[in-house]
Amino acid sequence: MKSRHGQWLTVLKKSAKADRAQAQIAATLHQPRPPRTTAQTKLQVRTPLPFQPVQSYTRVRIADVVADQVRALITSGALLPGQRLPAERDLAEQLNVSRPSLREALIRLESDGFIRAVARGGFEVSDVTAPLVSAPLAALLSQHPRASADVLELRHGLESLATAYAAERATDTDLARIAAAFQALKTAAIEPKRTRIAEHDAAFHLAIADATHNLALAHVMHGLHELVRESMLTSHRLVDYDDQVEADLLAQHQAIFDAIIARDSQRARDAAGAHLDYVRTLYRDRPLKPEAPRQSAKNHNPETTQ
Repeated sequence: MKSRHGQWLTVLKKSAKADRAQAQIAATLHQPRPPRTTAQTKLQVRTPLPFQPVQSYTRVRIADVVADQVRALITSGALLPGQRLPAERDLAEQLNVSRPSLREALIRLESDGFIRAVARGGFEVSDVTAPLVSAPLAALLSQHPRASADVLELRHGLESLATAYAAERATDTDLARIAAAFQALKTAAIEPKRTRIAEHDAAFHLAIADATHNLALAHVMHGLHELVRESMLTSHRLVDYDDQVEADLLAQHQAIFDAIIARDSQRARDAAGAHLDYVRTLYRDRPLKPEAPRQSAKNHNPETTQ
């Protein structure tokens, strides 16, 4: 039998061995991490492109990753209603994916209602509120034109708010888009027949809505596009607009534009409110024309600024 002294030596040796093992583990845990490689660093860099390359080593389906990325860009407001996606080849290159994987993702996004195919080929971001709100109300308005006054009340609240936010938040790119839309509106206003004024008028207000950088407000405004346009056409059919009225309306749009460019939020809100108050007054006080039968969309084109 070992002596008591020998037993203590054995215990001490085991304890020392355990201490050395713990020290080695601790040293390993506290070693400094090696510097990131160039490839790792690139993953952290935010690129100016809206679409990020999909990593080839991902363990999920490529189509799922692509669909999730596009969906996130739409819900964050980076991609706006009506905005076209890049051509298939360009988008596949930006995402670093094969075209079959991209097509699968686009089909899924279209099925879910986030994008829609356009006539000339390709896809654009859907107006998610349009099928639920704008289309039914536009159809109702075409049958009951005097409800246009209700639409003007709605526009008063939404557009006054949007114009104020745009004056505060618009980027230089936003201001350039608003300026281009306003120039197109002015050009349409001086044409003899003014055949596309309502379209350019609505585009001007949508450019302002996009400049709010408020996702909910932008989607609602885009969703109401057809309703607003129908309201403009209805007012033109029922209210007698002369040259002075058209000049007043254009001057009001100029005041809205100037206030946004000056980044004067309160002046922009007041200008938008005054503009829509003027239109409501016209609709209320001017003699209404007797309603004529609606012409087909192919032949019906008289429009006016509002």
